[in-house]
Amino acid sequence: MARRRPGVQLTGLESAVESLKNQPAAIRRATRAAINDQGRESKKELAQKIATDGISRAKAGGQIKLQRATNKDPVAVLAPTSRRIPFRFWKTTTKVTDSTGTRASVWIRKGGQLMRVWGFVNPKARKRRVLARYRKAGEDRLREASGHSIKLHFQAAADDRYRKSVGESLGDKFIHRYNEQLKK
Repeated sequence: MARRRPGVQLTGLESAVESLKNQPAAIRRATRAAINDQGRESKKELAQKIATDGISRAKAGGQIKLQRATNKDPVAVLAPTSRRIPFRFWKTTTKVTDSTGTRASVWIRKGGQLMRVWGFVNPKARKRRVLARYRKAGEDRLREASGHSIKLHFQAAADDRYRKSVGESLGDKFIHRYNEQLKK
């Protein structure tokens, strides 16, 4: 089974672009500009949606890569990176999981619901760092947890309803850009 790549491809005008390839350069410019405008706007909207999960909009936007459309390839692609963002940048919640009170699981928000993430916190400690346990050479060790990526948050934010609204907005942008090109 093929793995689904998390990303939003802004290709709402593929059939129109195919039929207009032999048209003047003005149409190609309008198409490219509309797709790139929609790509930038969608990146900003998705970063804002992800920011409601407890991370800054700037951090979320920095983790979404935008490949802009060109004349040869009139497609813009938004794809989240799988890089981990340290937990100090996330708003986390902890829930005590054992009877001694020295282990608490770590939870963050994803699409408005709580999601458990890798790591634990000692709730009785002064500095509540998120730790992870690993084993090396037969010995248990602790280290600070590496963080959480925004890939799952991106997939939740870029649902079918959102992609449909992006396609409709892209059509409007193309018409507006095309009319601007005709006035020149």
